[in-house]
Amino acid sequence: MKDEDIIRLILKGDCELYSELIDRYSSKVYSTAYSYTHNHEEARDLVQEIFIKVYGSLRNFKFEAKFSTWLYRIAVNSCIDWSRKSKSKTIMAAWSVEDGNILDSLISDADDPEEKVLRQEHKEAVINTVACLPEIYKTVLILYYFEELQIQEISNILDCPKKTIETRLYRAKGILKSMLKQELSGGELYELQNL
Repeated sequence: MKDEDIIRLILKGDCELYSELIDRYSSKVYSTAYSYTHNHEEARDLVQEIFIKVYGSLRNFKFEAKFSTWLYRIAVNSCIDWSRKSKSKTIMAAWSVEDGNILDSLISDADDPEEKVLRQEHKEAVINTVACLPEIYKTVLILYYFEELQIQEISNILDCPKKTIETRLYRAKGILKSMLKQELSGGELYELQNL
């Protein structure tokens, strides 16, 4: 059954079907929440808060966009709110070289073993630097590299024009590269060539 059909039935009174939507999206929402909290317990609490917020807002769903886009908009906004409230400057430690996520996308893709060792050694510097980015840039990086969403999907979720998202992504990579240059020196800068 499609998300929209489930929502229509929920709005008609079949509230038990909401668990179907939770089952479909809880892992992606958890992943997004964890990328902000870097704490399993807080991420679970945040996911619970997000799904309560979504349920309370179902009557506001206009059926004009996909439910997943609407849900992620609420999730991302909730994560940003959490981040502002907690003043936490953490980022997902799971963004690791081994997982092939953001670090591989931002740093050289070469297969040279020495470069792999260097990437591993500087993983923490990259994670800490991403965590220090302003929310608008950090959010775009999380959605694009970790959640592997397309630019148009991010545009829909953040309710921003596609060009704005492209610009934020470009600027985020530029800022990240500049900040990393200050932390790294000598041959270590070689890693940043493809950023």
